[in-house]
Amino acid sequence: MNERIYDILKTHWNATDFRPGQKEAVTAVLEQKDCLVVLPTGGGKSLCYQLPALAKPGLCVVVSPLIALMSDQVNSLKGKGIRAMDLSGPMREDDLISALDNCKFGNFKFLYLSPERAQHPLVQDRLSEMQLSLLAIDEAHCISEWGHDFRPAYRDILSLKQRLQHTPTIALTATATERVKEDICNALALQQPVQVTDSFDRPNIFIEVTETTHKLESISEALEPKGTPGIVYVGTRKSAELLSNHLNSMGHKTAYFHGGAQDKEQRILNWMQEKAPVMVATSAFGMGIDKSNVQRVVHGMLPFSMEQYYQEIGRCGRDGSAAKATLLIENGDDKKLWNSITAGVPTIEAIKKTYKHLCHYFDIAYGEKPQEILEFNLNLFCERYSLKLRTTYHVLKLLERGQILTFTQYNIPKTVLKLLHKNIKTDTPIVTFLLRNVGGITARFQEINLEKIIKKTGISLAHAIDHLKQLHAQGDADIQQLHVDSGISFHVPREDKRSLLPILQQLDVLTNEKKRLADTVWNYATKSGCYRKRLLHYFGESRKNSCDHCSNCNSNITAINTIINNLKEVLSREEPLSLEQLSQHTSYKREELVLALNEMCNEEMVIQFTPNQFKLL
Repeated sequence: MNERIYDILKTHWNATDFRPGQKEAVTAVLEQKDCLVVLPTGGGKSLCYQLPALAKPGLCVVVSPLIALMSDQVNSLKGKGIRAMDLSGPMREDDLISALDNCKFGNFKFLYLSPERAQHPLVQDRLSEMQLSLLAIDEAHCISEWGHDFRPAYRDILSLKQRLQHTPTIALTATATERVKEDICNALALQQPVQVTDSFDRPNIFIEVTETTHKLESISEALEPKGTPGIVYVGTRKSAELLSNHLNSMGHKTAYFHGGAQDKEQRILNWMQEKAPVMVATSAFGMGIDKSNVQRVVHGMLPFSMEQYYQEIGRCGRDGSAAKATLLIENGDDKKLWNSITAGVPTIEAIKKTYKHLCHYFDIAYGEKPQEILEFNLNLFCERYSLKLRTTYHVLKLLERGQILTFTQYNIPKTVLKLLHKNIKTDTPIVTFLLRNVGGITARFQEINLEKIIKKTGISLAHAIDHLKQLHAQGDADIQQLHVDSGISFHVPREDKRSLLPILQQLDVLTNEKKRLADTVWNYATKSGCYRKRLLHYFGESRKNSCDHCSNCNSNITAINTIINNLKEVLSREEPLSLEQLSQHTSYKREELVLALNEMCNEEMVIQFTPNQFKLL
């Protein structure tokens, strides 16, 4: 078997040896043992379950929290010639049965499920009849109330595990304190699990925390030299768009990404291909995206937790090369962080109002509980009831946390339809486009990307939706899904006061927990001492010495003579260079370079030309 796993490693990952922790996890799974894997971002967690699953007969079931993450994993496996599928989004029962039958008899090796779909009785029944190699729980920190991204549906994965007796379980995460690791093992009832935990330290990443009074200029400087692949994290959709535009006007090539952005796939592709080397994004960006050469991660705002911060800075330097993570802070950022936290905990009035509108939207009567996943579009819902988008999103996530419902967002809004009549009028742009560009749309249901179509035809989204509804009403189209960007499953019958009571009672507890996480981030950013040492300590990893590779340590050891020696070396190889060019050739801050160059001019080591050019004498 030892030779076999190395053959698989070479064939599908083009590698000859394992990264730290991987072989230990693979061996545990092959020996039918439960396993908890905590490896840093970029540490190769997916290989820990994918490789042993390929070495064993049967199907590997993977539970994952994000549809985009599942889609990326499935596409990656397909690219390796491995049969994989994910059951995401709303599905009719007959379609679900067909997919599960295909999975059983089609020689599939991987099936990806959301935690909500993993609880479906039909899914559990069918899986219990199949030969399974492994149950893998990705992003396992979501199962813990003490984790930074608690998902109540993860708690119910245990019901699936109990149906799949004698199937080993592997739980994987990049961020888990000792308390969270213990909670994961208990919640999943892991039996004497092999625990694989690699160091959280990423020594190739220079950790920088900088106080600034001009964040835009500081962000631009942190991204130097221009063209360096990077990610800038901001707090809101609006700030992502504005900052991207400002950076572009300063000579950077950036794009923005957030949950409401159009053409998400194209934006990611442009970033991957470095047509736009820098992505300005909200916090969800980057999970599951395999880009190893990111060299800069910049936080233009304080993250909500140390776990979020660690995951996001871990998206740079994944290829092992030198990288830099910069966190920028200015006066008032602690208040901004607190305001963001309170905005993320809706008022009692907003919770009651949104829940009432939601029940009206789906026509749910008192005492009634829909059995199927209901199709939903968050933007259209907010428009109908004049609700604030951000507040409504937070209410839905809170209702999910309280296990009243499950709110599942899709990567791309889905529209599925079939045109019914051959003599349908083609004098409308959308019908003309569909007939010319979507083959077989009059013969069978086809999934279309409505946002791409409106971009091609020049009509508004609202007009396109109204027109499709009209076609459906007059019998010219059969629509299964209409611009669905999410699905909602209700878990309890509608009883407004009784249903909401547990959530309303927990609001203060939730607020205090979020404040605790935020205070930890603020203390990390503002106290003196080694940043790396404090970061590792948070995750239970001790470090005796300072790192000499963070801005706090570096400021203590970087002497002006060291900078001068480096500048002498650079200038000896080049023609006269400007301050801008010197900053690109070195890792020093501009103010450090200015001090060193002034000293060199005073000592007649260099001569300064105009405009701002320096030459070694």
